[in-house]
Amino acid sequence: MAGPEAPEAGWTAFTENITGGGRLELDPAGIEQCIKLCQEHAELMGDLADNARQKLRAADLGIGERDIDSAKQLARKFDEKALGGGDIEFANTAVGLFGAHQTYAKDMKSMFEAVLARYNEQDAAIASSLGSVGGNL
Repeated sequence: MAGPEAPEAGWTAFTENITGGGRLELDPAGIEQCIKLCQEHAELMGDLADNARQKLRAADLGIGERDIDSAKQLARKFDEKALGGGDIEFANTAVGLFGAHQTYAKDMKSMFEAVLARYNEQDAAIASSLGSVGGNL
């Protein structure tokens, strides 16, 4: 069974609208803000993954895991759910989930950076064209 993934439905609809002839209006300042927010979210998810690695360890729950096999197995399961291991897929762990969201935020940041770069290139080309046309009038 696949692990949790970041939602993509909104981006799929957005892409279909643009490629299907929909109108796209771009605010460079808004895109820059999205880039900043994606970076902040990626950093937060990285911090949460690091905290999960350090603080979600179930090594000493105090439920008798040192002497009772069932308590030891329960503690191990909690540990595996937080960090991975055993029969739990990494994507279904706390660390895996935070890592997936960090990767998604970084991917979205890269996409916004590419959109902004293309916009700036197109804007410069249009300004250059208008400048040369204006000189001929």
